Amino acid sequence: MKAFTLVGLLAAGALGLSACGAPATVDQAVTSLGASPYLQLHVTGSLSSTNPNLTKAAFQVKNLSLTLDLASANGANLSGAGSSVDGEARLAVAGTTVLDVRAIGANLYVEIDPARLDALPGANVPEGVLAAADQMLQGRWFEIPQSLIDRFAAAHQPSAAQVARAQALARAVIAALASLVETAPSSSSHGTFTETGTLQSVLDALAPVLGVATGATPTVAGTYSISLTTSGTTATAGSVTITSPSPRALGPSSPVTVSVDATANHESRPVVTPADAIVVTPSMLGQLAAFGG
Repeated sequence: MKAFTLVGLLAAGALGLSACGAPATVDQAVTSLGASPYLQLHVTGSLSSTNPNLTKAAFQVKNLSLTLDLASANGANLSGAGSSVDGEARLAVAGTTVLDVRAIGANLYVEIDPARLDALPGANVPEGVLAAADQMLQGRWFEIPQSLIDRFAAAHQPSAAQVARAQALARAVIAALASLVETAPSSSSHGTFTETGTLQSVLDALAPVLGVATGATPTVAGTYSISLTTSGTTATAGSVTITSPSPRALGPSSPVTVSVDATANHESRPVVTPADAIVVTPSMLGQLAAFGG
């Protein structure tokens, strides 16, 4: 979870939030992510360790990438577009898209490449299931209309109080992390802001927010490093790196380093509605559920 801290901060920036109190150049750079009608984030990761039990995981993580596209639907900058923002998320393995999800207006559009699903970490999909799914899904876009989303969401609709608590917790977590960014040692050189610290400091910062009792905060080993690269006052790239001992359950103890890197662009690239999408109906979902067993 900690490895996605930077992505969360980038997303917050795209919505007009800023790391209040952080160095001015960092504050401006994070805010710049939402200062255009378009934003593209390309995210990659890596995992390195001498532990042989992590060799396969390292290979899989290296080949995964995630591309996020946001486009204002009303021409305003993303920070001022409100709910009028279309989005697309593409998950790729070795450069080939496995899952493409687009949120356009009130509808969702999904395309899956089942032949590549087995390459995802921990998937282990039986070959027969992959072949059948490939025949059914390959090359087809599916539209999930708002009416269907509302129908299934109604059964799991949180109460107003639950929504308010979740929003308050999210704001408190962002504020705690922003405060940590403000106070932790940092440096800046040639347009790159870098900060390093301990995982214990992150846990200590979040403990009051998450309601951990005083004195009950566990001890955690490891370090983190965050970097943000800018061009002027515009954010162009960022990364977060976590180094900690490998879990005991994975055998020999050795340092594990996990990195997540992101690049940001602002090309004029709208999120396009797929042509000839198949509209998903409740009966179709029932058939898919029966197929999945």
